[in-house]
Amino acid sequence: MATITLPDDQLKQTLDACVPALRMLATYELDPMLARRMQEMGERKEFLTPEEHAELLALVRFSQQRTIEKLQAGLALNQLRATFPDFVGAL
Repeated sequence: MATITLPDDQLKQTLDACVPALRMLATYELDPMLARRMQEMGERKEFLTPEEHAELLALVRFSQQRTIEKLQAGLALNQLRATFPDFVGAL
């Protein structure tokens, strides 16, 4: 892999733009109303209408995707912090 050398101010500007977005993703929490709806539907899944079943599946997929993104953002922040501790700092 090629090494990229950036001036410190350009690197800081780049990290200043990326780190807040990654932190936001890494600390994401599912809306409580969505979580409650998903739990309620899951508890009565055998009695759901076809539309409710489709909604439950969509909510589960949405939740799973956000969880994956949250973990990926946390990993990226950890890697940035290890590589650029002076720029990234603690969460």
